[in-house]
Amino acid sequence: MRKTGAVLVAAGLSSRMGAFKPMLPFGDSTIALHMVSMLKKLEVDPVVVVTGHQAEALEGHLFHANVRFIRNERYENTQMFDSVKLGLKALEGKCGRVMVMPMDLPAILPETFCQVMMVDAKIVRTVHQGKAGHPILIQSELVPRLLEYEGSQGLRGAIRELGVPITNLEVEDEGVYRDVDTPDAYQQLLQWDYERGNGHPLRPLVRLCLQGSEMFFEPDTARLMALIDKKGSVQEACTAMGLSYSKGSRMIRKVERQMGFLVAERRAGGIGGGGSVLTEEGRSLLRSYEGMQREVQRCVEEIFWKYFEKGFHKMF
Repeated sequence: MRKTGAVLVAAGLSSRMGAFKPMLPFGDSTIALHMVSMLKKLEVDPVVVVTGHQAEALEGHLFHANVRFIRNERYENTQMFDSVKLGLKALEGKCGRVMVMPMDLPAILPETFCQVMMVDAKIVRTVHQGKAGHPILIQSELVPRLLEYEGSQGLRGAIRELGVPITNLEVEDEGVYRDVDTPDAYQQLLQWDYERGNGHPLRPLVRLCLQGSEMFFEPDTARLMALIDKKGSVQEACTAMGLSYSKGSRMIRKVERQMGFLVAERRAGGIGGGGSVLTEEGRSLLRSYEGMQREVQRCVEEIFWKYFEKGFHKMF
């Protein structure tokens, strides 16, 4: 299989977005780092990132990603295809095929890229339910002719002028055309990607603690008590949580001081040896805490959507 490189265009002003798109959060990192890392894992190399607006910030952000940067110094007065041409020129003679795409389509699945690279054709374009998307894969032998195009129709016009048939690859991946061109589109993409099992959209996280004369019951306390009841041993419960026995014992004693009753008691030894179990009062306390935690989380999520339903773009 011929070596595949990529051109990621990230030179634009992102004026409709109101924020610098490549640096927006996506998955466990940012749009830029997510896309570059995915291509590298798929052994797409070299990867050229065409920068312009906020070039220094993006280049610094991707400094350790092993990509090549090409700056479009005239990004404010040129079109996207001008940036594409800079990237294509930088890859001439370095690979057999080039994937071209803007850096605002972070939800394309790895398997979609793999499908594209399996097709042996002059030009390959992804299509989802009749709608064209990215990436576009181009044989490098066509690049010199693309670079000669001076028309006003961008990459589409340049490909049309080649007169080479486009191979449309139908994929089951809506991410091929879901971009982040506007704040609403970005929020919709995060929610859609989360619902299909990816990404980490903004959500509230509640840490419920109980306090008397001091704070004495928190999520780790609940987990410790649940493990004691499951394993029948304070020592085993502490080991499972990575706690020292002395720290776990202090946590239990603190609860007992504040509540005024035992929450765990030792069992007498026998054939199976001794151990510890929760008392009925301890189990009741744990059930009450867990029930309250679930209800508080539900209430907070309802309140969250009241205030954050349309996103909170200025935080980015």
